Amino acid sequence: MNKAYNQTTDVAIQQLFNNLSPNEPGCAYIASFDDGLTFKGAVGLESIEKKRPITTKTIFNLASVSKQFTAFAILLLEQEGKLSLDDSILNYIPSLGAYAEPVTLRHLIHHTGGLVDYMELAEKAGISDKDKLTAEQSLEHLEKYQIADFPVGTKFEYSNTGYFLLSLVVEKASGKSLREFSKERIFEPLNMNDTTIVDGYPTNISIARGYSKNEQEAFEIYESPWEHTGDGAVHTNVEDLVKWGQNFATGTVGGKKLVKRMGEVGPKTSSAGKLIIDNEDYGFGLSIGETFDSHYLEHSGQWAGYPSHFMRFLEEGLTIAVLSNYEDFDSEEYAVKIAEIIIGKSAKK
Repeated sequence: MNKAYNQTTDVAIQQLFNNLSPNEPGCAYIASFDDGLTFKGAVGLESIEKKRPITTKTIFNLASVSKQFTAFAILLLEQEGKLSLDDSILNYIPSLGAYAEPVTLRHLIHHTGGLVDYMELAEKAGISDKDKLTAEQSLEHLEKYQIADFPVGTKFEYSNTGYFLLSLVVEKASGKSLREFSKERIFEPLNMNDTTIVDGYPTNISIARGYSKNEQEAFEIYESPWEHTGDGAVHTNVEDLVKWGQNFATGTVGGKKLVKRMGEVGPKTSSAGKLIIDNEDYGFGLSIGETFDSHYLEHSGQWAGYPSHFMRFLEEGLTIAVLSNYEDFDSEEYAVKIAEIIIGKSAKK
């Protein structure tokens, strides 16, 4: 692409962020083609208290953008013959109880398992997102509940429980925590050196502070010490997400055949032949987008003071990521606007 395109595009993207203050929480963004052409920047502070500016190296909590890494770990283990997507979850976590026996790993990946969301159970137990909550506590909550939200495979309902349980499956099948497995098998081979999974607090990793606004419209720290992995908890920066995005083209980790499976949606019908109502186009921790007259994979995240959005345009070889440390920031909106500028088409559906 020519120099004029590069300069015009860079200016247009920068202008998207003109309304953001350099003295408040903000965001880092990147849009990078596999050939190296990259547009990136950052606005705002990663710490109001220390007046540290955000850079494209600043580490954020990815929240649910993390789910794709969990699904990828499951596919790696399946590739090695250490599990099958059609295994019952009880093969790995028998304590869940007989009612969960029909629920397979495939159901959990595609959000059709019907298990109650562990966050709801925490709320019922009077535990807020600012209180400490361990994976063991949530597993106990799930073991006591014993009621499905709906018959397995009959409905799509986005579930953090499914991906939390998949992290435990990785641990049982590999003998390593999801943090250790992901570091060894995904992050290090891709040179994602600033990427890790946080599975305990406090942590010594330098992370952008998360913020919300109080009733007086003043910023205050908003972070959660919950220790679950699988549904969230990957911490990284926009630079490392480009390395991850490039793996969708190269298959450096997993191989091209496995990488392609990340965009395969779940079954539209249950094993009983019943049509799944409102089944979204959801693959392996990623949604399948079809706007822009293009085929792409994407996922949003939102947890405490960390909104995030990731997009991977397959044919264009383009990765876009927007990460923020302010609860009400719309990372998806900004990512889509960046895509509109670069691709030159509106995201009309």
